[in-house]
Amino acid sequence: MPLFRRKTAFRQRAAEFDARYWQSAIEVTSTNWEGRKAAAQRATDPTKRLSAVRGEWHMGLRYLAAQYSAGVGLDVIGDVAESVADAYCTWVDLASSDQKPSPSLGDGNEYYISVLRLLGITMGCGRTTRARTVLETVVRQGADPLFSALASASGLQHSWDQNKPSTPRFARPLLTALEQPVEASHAIETYLADWPSRMKPMDWMGSLDAVAPGDSYGAGFVGYWALELPAIAKATDMHLDEMKSPFLPLDLL
Repeated sequence: MPLFRRKTAFRQRAAEFDARYWQSAIEVTSTNWEGRKAAAQRATDPTKRLSAVRGEWHMGLRYLAAQYSAGVGLDVIGDVAESVADAYCTWVDLASSDQKPSPSLGDGNEYYISVLRLLGITMGCGRTTRARTVLETVVRQGADPLFSALASASGLQHSWDQNKPSTPRFARPLLTALEQPVEASHAIETYLADWPSRMKPMDWMGSLDAVAPGDSYGAGFVGYWALELPAIAKATDMHLDEMKSPFLPLDLL
């Protein structure tokens, strides 16, 4: 995206909430993320290390969303995204070290959308090497049709087993966009039209109603953006910047 349009997008999203709120959000999520990173580095017991690394990438994802919502530059966000992606891949390796297929995309919508949003942010910031590593990690777990299509679009050689997890219902319009290019725009519009309802089960979603501009950060709201969409847009070469939606992260597309 041209620099002028990028700066305009930054101003638009940063202006939606009072600057004091977002400064507070950045400080809290940054401190929490650094704390999780330090805990992961200190942990020596396998069980505690597994839990600490999970906390690192989960809190890192919140920090990324807060950075984006606050209008932080994409270069800075991209650096954090690479670190969070590394933590995610480490966590999967640790969780799978006993040769069990764990974790799995079939473990629930919360895990599924978290990985998809991490991939979207990483790809949206142009960190293609890390994005590919995330996809490779997902493929090793057993990719569903949507992640399988994303992996194929990235040139990853893999086979899809029909016994692997199915794509969750909330994400099926995204799968349609990948599998049926002619229907892609309509599928994305359908997805965005009721995006808040699709995200409702996520633990960070309901906090929006509890936060007003100027409030200090604490209720957990880190931004109201479909950060998973850059992964779909990059894989299909879709141009979504003309699409009308308050949830579209334009400068990541």
